[in-house]
Amino acid sequence: MYRKVTSVTYEEFISEFFPGESTELAESPAPSVLSHLPIRTLRKRTTTSSKATTQKSRNSSCNLFSRMPTPKSDAGMYQKLSSAINKAKICDGFTFVSTPHTGKAGSDAEKSREVDCGMYPNSVLDQLKIASHSKFSRRRRTDWSLVEIAVECHLNGADDDPFDETIDVDEPLSEGRRKVLDQVLYCAERVFQHQHRTCQYLLLFVGKFARMVRIDRSGIFAAERFDYREDGAKLVTFLRSYTRCSPADRGHDPTAVRLDPESDEAKRMKARVENVLAVDYAGQQFKASLAPEWPWWQLEVPDEHNDHKKQHFLVGKPHFQKSGVLGRATRGYVALDANDNLVYLKDAWRIFREDIDQEGATLEALRPHKIDFVPTLICHGDIPGQEAKTQALWPKYHPEEHCHLKRHQHYRIVVEEVGKPLEEFENGLQLLTVIFCAVYAHSQAYKNGIIHRDISDGNILLYQETPGGDWLGLLTDWELAKQVAHQPSEGQQFGLTGTWAFLSAKILNNHSKTTVIQDELESLFHVTLYMALRFLPNNCMESEVPRLIHNYFDDYAVRSNGEHICGIEKRTAMSLGRIDISGYNIDGSCGSLRFLWPGEKCTHPLDELFRTLLSWFGAYYTLARMPAPDDVMLDLEEENTKEPEDTHIPADDGFVVQSLAHTGGTDDNSTNPGRGMAKHSLTGLQPPSLEPSNASPAVLRATRLERQKQRHQEELEREKRYRTELEKLAKNLETHDPMLQEIIKALEKGWPPFDRCENREPKNGWVPRRI
Repeated sequence: MYRKVTSVTYEEFISEFFPGESTELAESPAPSVLSHLPIRTLRKRTTTSSKATTQKSRNSSCNLFSRMPTPKSDAGMYQKLSSAINKAKICDGFTFVSTPHTGKAGSDAEKSREVDCGMYPNSVLDQLKIASHSKFSRRRRTDWSLVEIAVECHLNGADDDPFDETIDVDEPLSEGRRKVLDQVLYCAERVFQHQHRTCQYLLLFVGKFARMVRIDRSGIFAAERFDYREDGAKLVTFLRSYTRCSPADRGHDPTAVRLDPESDEAKRMKARVENVLAVDYAGQQFKASLAPEWPWWQLEVPDEHNDHKKQHFLVGKPHFQKSGVLGRATRGYVALDANDNLVYLKDAWRIFREDIDQEGATLEALRPHKIDFVPTLICHGDIPGQEAKTQALWPKYHPEEHCHLKRHQHYRIVVEEVGKPLEEFENGLQLLTVIFCAVYAHSQAYKNGIIHRDISDGNILLYQETPGGDWLGLLTDWELAKQVAHQPSEGQQFGLTGTWAFLSAKILNNHSKTTVIQDELESLFHVTLYMALRFLPNNCMESEVPRLIHNYFDDYAVRSNGEHICGIEKRTAMSLGRIDISGYNIDGSCGSLRFLWPGEKCTHPLDELFRTLLSWFGAYYTLARMPAPDDVMLDLEEENTKEPEDTHIPADDGFVVQSLAHTGGTDDNSTNPGRGMAKHSLTGLQPPSLEPSNASPAVLRATRLERQKQRHQEELEREKRYRTELEKLAKNLETHDPMLQEIIKALEKGWPPFDRCENREPKNGWVPRRI
């Protein structure tokens, strides 16, 4: 959430998001509130001298919370606030419902984070589930698919306010504030997951203070807090303004229609899976999505390549849903089209920039080339009028700063293929087959001028051309792809593009770097390595694999300016051309990572492939660190013009160090980018005689200078041979063909049929121990 929250005054909040309402609305109480006041108070005439006193008295009398009993707990706070608002009858068509969690449903984490109050439309009150199996007899439970506004209450006071504008920090520092912020984001995420929203509002009560919060996919706006017991009119204004708005203005997506369980559409969905075959993956996934506790929807998708005609698709529970509140918020559905075909629908808030094409436009451009292992486009388009608003408003409230927020546009795309997550591969042979398909698809797209730029484990899927057929690979999610010719020049790239865990070390160290083919091939390697580490046998201690995965894929270093860059494990592996695991085994043995045949000490077919690819990357990164040949020549020429400082050549003139550098100096020369080169030794090299010479000083200087030139010439020759070997290895990364050939070579070997292990990565990732 770093720098994603903007604090504004209450008046600015109402003006920006409810422009048709006036902040003076609450100064004259709603009729339902007036009815609770004494008639003589309402009709009393006031003089000029008593206007201020009368107005203060009126506001105090009209305040919904001025006489509310002081709650003694968070649960009591929810109940008393709900009761006060409902009695005032200011939310026409809506009711606040207190929903204290029952203590039994869900995991411990879910129970502790369950919101205990929300505003619901009156039309859905009878649908709220009753928790009658606990001591909270007949208490309703939160329904994330129906709640209109979530309400978060904390009795502890202002010290737990995560949006406190009086503290000049971008992130809440105290544990209490962080806990409340996490709870707010959790509520927002659950609403976004269960509903189709362009934005949402949330009420936060902290002690005697309240504030309104608006969240969309670009960021958060928080109104300044106010004492709701003294200034409850502000809350009245907000609630009356909100409930008068149309559903679209309240953040509901009008292109998503929730289906009644007894509707014709819902019946058609259930009929489609009545006799689905066990080998029909798409059918089985659609059947699983028809969860009765999850809302079903009819989604509208514009077709930008067909006169913007609209198509409609029926969906249940998402097949995939990206976690988090901000960002692209991608979710995928196995969907039913108008002809009862099962297709894949992706709903996302794409990054909207002139230099980034729609994913559908990229697939449309690839279609004429008939590229294998790429999704087949059905329709796609931006959802009209649905763009995140926070990014557009941010410069107004930060005029002196550059806007770092991304512009997000709601977008949907439908393709024919329904894929299975890569992590569900059956064995190593199938994994590498899928990776081959992805590399091949990437190569064909690249030959036709398009580069993917977001290679990740989630963007490579398994799919069947026919139910029960062989599993192949599918390279998906082309939303960040670009035409190679139109890529931004070095330094012009707008921030980091791609998925952190699988980006190349070079891009992680230089976020404005232009993506080139070597970066993409490295990302494909990282994806393969990630899956192999999780599911295939290797020589790293099983208990240490989660730490290795974290350090290699998720870790980062921090520059002095606060910028995050590549973590040390990935950077070192790319530089050395091998993955050192000596720090992950108790005895420090097994210096390099190896993949093994199950139950045997012999290597796995993937092992040689990894070693070969790592040697290429090691050479590529080593060349990047080496000075240019011309610079080396200039340095040697400059050195040759210097007078020798000593009267003899030292026995160790750096030759040993140079030799070790050229041969790797490691215990594992098989992974050294320069393996196979002739090793250098000191045989035949003897220091010159130290006996006094009768030659003249001029002759001695000339002799020493000649010897120095000879040594430098030999050093230059060694440098050239070393560079030549590195260039030969690194050249394999200039096209896709060498990697494809190495994969084919590996696929043709004998493979163990049952080499898949249990997942070694914890569900929520590896967490470092506290010392």
